[in-house]
Amino acid sequence: MQKMPPQLARRVVVLAALVSLSGAIAVTLTQCQMTGDKITGLENSSGSTSSCIKACNDSSKVHYDAEQQLHSQNVASCQSLPQPQRGDCLAAEDARHTAAMDRLGQEKIDCQNNCHQQGAGGTP
Repeated sequence: MQKMPPQLARRVVVLAALVSLSGAIAVTLTQCQMTGDKITGLENSSGSTSSCIKACNDSSKVHYDAEQQLHSQNVASCQSLPQPQRGDCLAAEDARHTAAMDRLGQEKIDCQNNCHQQGAGGTP
């Protein structure tokens, strides 16, 4: 049997060591796990989303209640007018109130949609 030259033996040993090291790294990397948000220092976004939606709902309720009160006051003012002005006033107030309620409803939806986009990395 022939002897292996020392340089070739050294290359084989180095190559075997590199293959072993690569295998160990590959096994180590496949054992990674997801970590909780507390480790990264970031808050859980689901809690933030629900508190954001609650804030939207609370704010919307305040605005709805204020609009309803204004509508009631305006209707009472219209009732004090003589006919035909009363009918025109009530019709105008109804149109104003309907538009205001539609606007408030859309603002609530927009607010809630912005809650879902928080932390998404894009622009809302």
